Amino acid sequence: MARKSIKRENGTGSVYKRKDLKRRPWVAVAPAELIRDDDARKVNAKQMIIGHYATAQEAKDALDEYRRNPTTKYNITLAELHGEWKEIAYRSISKQTKDNYDACWIKLEPLYAHKFREIRTAQMQAVIDLYGNMSHSTLSKIKALLTQLYDYAMQNDIVNKNYAKFIILPKQEKSTKDCFTDLELEKIKKAAGVIPFADVILMMCYTGFRVSEFLELTQFSYDTATNALKGGKKTDAGRGRVVPVHDAIQPHLMAWIAKNGKAIICTDTGDPYTADKFRRQCYYPALDAIGIRRLSPHATRHTFATRLSAAGARTEDIQALAGHEDYEVTANTYIHQDIKTLRAAIEKLS
Repeated sequence: MARKSIKRENGTGSVYKRKDLKRRPWVAVAPAELIRDDDARKVNAKQMIIGHYATAQEAKDALDEYRRNPTTKYNITLAELHGEWKEIAYRSISKQTKDNYDACWIKLEPLYAHKFREIRTAQMQAVIDLYGNMSHSTLSKIKALLTQLYDYAMQNDIVNKNYAKFIILPKQEKSTKDCFTDLELEKIKKAAGVIPFADVILMMCYTGFRVSEFLELTQFSYDTATNALKGGKKTDAGRGRVVPVHDAIQPHLMAWIAKNGKAIICTDTGDPYTADKFRRQCYYPALDAIGIRRLSPHATRHTFATRLSAAGARTEDIQALAGHEDYEVTANTYIHQDIKTLRAAIEKLS
């Protein structure tokens, strides 16, 4: 390997050019560290390559930066850093937050092997742009994860600047087309029991649960005496709410409960789905097979509330069934809805 070196003072590291490399031929090498090898009964000098650079000046700057802030984690990759951060961060966060971070981490796979200190905004922005068709909420969570990783890296003197904060998210657009049309709902009904998971989408449209709430329902969430589901968790108003089962979804619900899985909606082995796995492997493939728009799972919730409103259900009943946050205020003003009142609202749906 032919190379050209730049003379530096002893103990300050070295910079040299490899003639066999074209794009980034300049190499910065940290000062040698003395490592004792007890087995060989000698002391070895160990040098660490800091990185490869396009110009000699870039290599010098990298070496100078390393000398100002030496760390054994200088060449840590994004994947390695994530592993360290996860070991600490996951001790004190909820399961739902862990699931959200895990789903976001999958999206960052193109950057796994990159040295963390060499990652720049443009590379992270490219990942965000790659998933530009995803919801603003999901993209915000990816950015939040990267910010968490930068905070950890800065605390450990691996980097001194957070490039994630410069990521630009697509403008969040207010959309009025966030629920399924009557024609689309009819297509879902016809596909239920024929196309895998079309029946699940139909049940979501008739119950109004958030996707994570719906996937956590178990056979014990179903009350045979009242023919209703009890679940929900996100807000005080939504926690433990009762949703009567509509005739349109009754047979589909019973078929899933009969699988006797750990959750009503379960895999072939009886395990529950994570929200991300359900979206990727079940929900969107079902919409594609049915031949309707790829609206987010949250659109089923909007569909539920919109159809209830169009059918003439009272606002307070809709809030109670959907678990809207402002129901807490409403409940203090109006009477608490009993199961008969809620069923009457549900039966307004066609």
